[in-house]
Amino acid sequence: MKNILIKFKEIINEVTPLAFAFLCFGITIQLIVGEPILGWDVVGNISKAIGRLGQNTFIGIASLLFLYTILNKK
Repeated sequence: MKNILIKFKEIINEVTPLAFAFLCFGITIQLIVGEPILGWDVVGNISKAIGRLGQNTFIGIASLLFLYTILNKK
């Protein structure tokens, strides 16, 4: 069981930078083009997520701390 969790953690650590790169790419392309690409409204989704974080204060702070720890590993 411990090996499975270690492997799962390794997979998550490898996928996170790739997902972050796709997110940055999507934001950049949408800002250049000015409209959602293939129905993927990155900037709108981020705006909605930030709005939801403001409504649920404790959950918002917890998720921001979680994202901060993920991105601050490097």
